[in-house]
Amino acid sequence: MLNRSPETRRPAGVGLLVVTTVLIGLSLRGPIVGIPPLIDRIGADLELTGTTAGLITSLPLVCFAVGSPLVALLARRLGLDRTLLVALVVLGLAVALRPWGGLPLLLAGTVLVGMAITVGNVLLPVLVRRDAGGRTKGVMAASTSSYGLGAALAAAVAVPMAGSLGWRGATASLGVLVALALVMWLVRMRRGATGPGGAGSGRGRAAGAGASGAGPAATAGSAAAAGSAAAARAERSVWTMPSAWWLALFFGLQAALFYSVSAWLPPMLVDEAGVSEATAGTGVSLFHLLGILGTLAVPAMLSWSGDARRVGLIIAAGWVVLLLGVVLLPGTWLLWVVVGGVAQGAGIGLGLTLVAVRPVDVDHGRALSAMVQGAGYGLAAVGPVLIGWLASSTDGWALPVTVLVAAAVALGLAGLFAGNERPIGVPRG
Repeated sequence: MLNRSPETRRPAGVGLLVVTTVLIGLSLRGPIVGIPPLIDRIGADLELTGTTAGLITSLPLVCFAVGSPLVALLARRLGLDRTLLVALVVLGLAVALRPWGGLPLLLAGTVLVGMAITVGNVLLPVLVRRDAGGRTKGVMAASTSSYGLGAALAAAVAVPMAGSLGWRGATASLGVLVALALVMWLVRMRRGATGPGGAGSGRGRAAGAGASGAGPAATAGSAAAAGSAAAARAERSVWTMPSAWWLALFFGLQAALFYSVSAWLPPMLVDEAGVSEATAGTGVSLFHLLGILGTLAVPAMLSWSGDARRVGLIIAAGWVVLLLGVVLLPGTWLLWVVVGGVAQGAGIGLGLTLVAVRPVDVDHGRALSAMVQGAGYGLAAVGPVLIGWLASSTDGWALPVTVLVAAAVALGLAGLFAGNERPIGVPRG
């Protein structure tokens, strides 16, 4: 059976957890990042306006903001494992089917892609927290680095594959990694592979706490009710915790910087550094690839500094160096892209690591991840649009870069509070 009770699951090695989470991570960015390189072909084929083409690329980010708070409710009803299973199935089908019709199917499929990826975004840190035990930071770094690798792979292969398969075949082929992740997830569920963290869904931790002499059914029922009530309380409480809001602000500013720079770095390099569009595209690919290095460096940075707040300041400084360097010293733009690429990877790695390690239990972890990503991506969705509007309104990059530098400074300040070691969910005495 795919869904054993928590009591009958057999612990499996952390290696299987790493492989599974890395494959899931690879699947969470490719279906999004693989579309922009093909948007001109898609627009020409479907006769799209510029606004509609922009909608296709921005819909997933809107889904992240709208869907994240709902994921905790879904996971509480289905359990974490089943929810991830459903999300992977929906993601695979949506990626495979969305290119093979007209605009309505493409838009509907993109919404399903965005909502399915939202589930993975929210629950992957919870899964790692639940099953990795004392290796949470290392496993989180490995799985988060796969986001950048998946993005880089999709961006690199989309255009060459479109040359031989057409944009429809190239877009559908982005589902191959989703299929591999689904197979590995099914293997893990069949093995009952819950690690040291305990129960699969976070429910039923009160098992055995029923009144003495109560029958198994009554005990199980009361335990499930107690677990559900605890989860509901956690979902409500995180929205009132200042520490959770600081973490949401850190996550949102990091995401806003990432998506804004990803969208506008190519024209910025063309205008400020005088490079060709092809060279600017190579620079952006390098920006994404170096994010892998930054993500993998987070555990070492935390160990070296002994304080997540210091790491947050270093990340913020890296963003400032990238932004000011491209504008003030454009001749060495490659150096600034290297610094910024490492910083963006470390930023997402630190944000997700804090989401994984700061909650006091799985219920608060699920609720915190949903809250942080919902509020954070809501903020992030404004970034690319605002920067694009400022750039076109002022016909230059001085004001957009000033706004982005201010966001980077705010990121460092938010990190001073988000990196606090106090567990989220512990009542203040």
